[in-house]
Amino acid sequence: MNPCFETATSLARAIRNKKITSREATEAHLERIDRLNGSVNAMVVVDREGALKAARAADRAAAKKGAKLGPLHGVPITIKEAFDVAGLATTSSHPPLKDNVAKADGSLVARLRAAGAVILGKTNVPELCADFQTDSPLFGTAKNAWDQQRTAGGSTGGGAVAVAARLSPLELGSDIGGSVRNPAHYNGIFSLKPSEWRVPGRGHVPDLPGVTRVTRYMGVFGPLARSVDDLELALRIVAGPDGYEAEAPPVPIGPTPKLEASDLRIAVLESNPLVAVSQDTAKAVQATAKLLSKAGAKVKRAEPAGLDWTKGWEDWCDLFQYLVNALKPLGERERFFPMINSDDPSARSAARGSRLDIGAFFAVLDRRDGVIRRCEEFLDDYDAWLMPVMPDAAFIRQSQKEPLLIDGKPYPYFFAGTSYNFLANLSGQPSIVLPCGFSKQGLPIGLQLTGKRWGEAKLLGVAKVLEKLLPPCPVPPAFAA
Repeated sequence: MNPCFETATSLARAIRNKKITSREATEAHLERIDRLNGSVNAMVVVDREGALKAARAADRAAAKKGAKLGPLHGVPITIKEAFDVAGLATTSSHPPLKDNVAKADGSLVARLRAAGAVILGKTNVPELCADFQTDSPLFGTAKNAWDQQRTAGGSTGGGAVAVAARLSPLELGSDIGGSVRNPAHYNGIFSLKPSEWRVPGRGHVPDLPGVTRVTRYMGVFGPLARSVDDLELALRIVAGPDGYEAEAPPVPIGPTPKLEASDLRIAVLESNPLVAVSQDTAKAVQATAKLLSKAGAKVKRAEPAGLDWTKGWEDWCDLFQYLVNALKPLGERERFFPMINSDDPSARSAARGSRLDIGAFFAVLDRRDGVIRRCEEFLDDYDAWLMPVMPDAAFIRQSQKEPLLIDGKPYPYFFAGTSYNFLANLSGQPSIVLPCGFSKQGLPIGLQLTGKRWGEAKLLGVAKVLEKLLPPCPVPPAFAA
């Protein structure tokens, strides 16, 4: 077996069954990183010594009679650079943090280690995780695994490329506006954005080290992988309160139901009123809906009654801007005030949020409650909601100042790039991305399944049904060997 082409779940099983050692698996991944990472710049910190030391310790533990091994025992994985890993740099690609070295593991990293994971190193991110391209001022640009001219996605861009290129079977990422979902879509892999507050975020930057925590809404933390089983395995390891963040309640995940296609009621959204998807994306939605229907699922084009897409996007963007601006002095915020009449909806939102109007802030939260209620009531009648992740497949890397072109039509950059991801962050609902097709250029297209808040177990069950109907997780041609 080539351990680099195994999923995390199958690799863990092989190590437990002594078909391969952790050291062999780790060395194989390190050799592959040495050979292939230079072309895509996915990994920015490689902890060779630490990984091999952990792998040797894992093998010694596995050799003991009656040893109790964790679910990821001996499995090499990667971590988004924005998470604290003890002894390694945590900069979130923010130049003022270039010398910051984590003193301890973040909560989720500690849980993965306790489950037996071997940490290979850390993956590339844009500055402060604030883009859906990964162009780091400290580490350089991460490149798409399928076409190096195109975006890797972001902000978990390096991690998605590492998983797609078989440099790592599993990545820990974060998402406040699509940051585990759009990179999975662009690189042809799987990802899971859990329910808001399902997974704690202590040790993730931003927030900045030693500074008041402000990311209290919409930001979530979850895995990227090459199978739904791996997403489930990782979620069950990292979920649950850690005693540091009051928002995270002890809500059990519960067992994942074993479902058949004939059990399912699936709502489908081909395109929303904000940004019309490309023809390639529309075809992928249509083909996937047809696949489910042919397998026996009840499939219907539908969306929540009374959902105002434009206002919902504005509320998501405004709430994000309140978090971003909360600790900035007035002098820094004032430069955004004149943008209130901009043609770019992202700029108008920055102008509103930079004023830090507390009444307007609570009005946004109030309207958000209404969106949550509508989306939850909608999913009373469906097991999941299938929709695009992004309006198109990966685009050729460009400046943030340039519009995104979708089948030749221009849209403001951040508006277009968040137009399909924002809603699950605003509603706090979980969302799973699966690779579901390809563009005319041979680039992967993912679709997302969204479920009810705290409904990850059922959503995973639905995703497993769809995964069985689809071809295996694709391998980018440049990384097929």
